[in-house]
Amino acid sequence: MNNEAARPVGTGDALRAKVAEANARSRRGRGQPDVVALPSPPCETCRLIKRRRYRAVEVGDRQEAARMAVAMGIHQREAH
Repeated sequence: MNNEAARPVGTGDALRAKVAEANARSRRGRGQPDVVALPSPPCETCRLIKRRRYRAVEVGDRQEAARMAVAMGIHQREAH
């Protein structure tokens, strides 16, 4: 069941607004802009690793899925 659909409209909006304001104050306090630029699209290596991990999960190959998770972590640290 989709929790968003089950929740009455407006529930949590005040909390989200408070969190957003607190985050904005925190960024300003560290000299960062209020709006952070969107990240660039995934690189080809990221896409390949994700594709391999998704396939492994679909067929139930937990070891390959774990290897791809590790590969993504290494790739993220080295390339990005």
